Amino acid sequence: MTILLVFSSCVKDVDLDQAEDIVLTPEAAIDLVYFTITSEDFAPGPGVVETARDETRLDFLDDDYIQNSLVQADFNFRFTNTFESPLTATINFVSPGNAVQHTIIIPVPQGSIGSPATVDFTEIINENQINRVRRSIKVSVEITRHEPLAIAGSLQLESKGFYYFEFE
Repeated sequence: MTILLVFSSCVKDVDLDQAEDIVLTPEAAIDLVYFTITSEDFAPGPGVVETARDETRLDFLDDDYIQNSLVQADFNFRFTNTFESPLTATINFVSPGNAVQHTIIIPVPQGSIGSPATVDFTEIINENQINRVRRSIKVSVEITRHEPLAIAGSLQLESKGFYYFEFE
């Protein structure tokens, strides 16, 4: 015995031109800068402050297609400070010509080895400001220690960028 099933559907009202209106909105989470610094990583700065620096490239932003499709970026920075000194983190997004495009300044309170200070900071770059990130190829982080005599301890930084795109 054979059973024959016939499926049919009506496609009379389907508008195939709507395929051109499809917009993809993917998201990407990318690690930025991770480090742990100790007293040995600080270099004397102006006056009584000391600084430590690190830098990373944003190679994926070196693509015109990616740059033009980027509509928002959220940057999360998490600091854990065991220095008995307050710190200041200055994060710069830098163009290929080394011009600073966007700056984030984050105060980090003093901590201790037994009681670390933790700062979890997120900067949201919306469509009105996104060109600052599009023009950047590097992220540099400068940590300023305001009390150089507070030598015991460390600072740990974990950071991530969340990028939002619109591809048409």
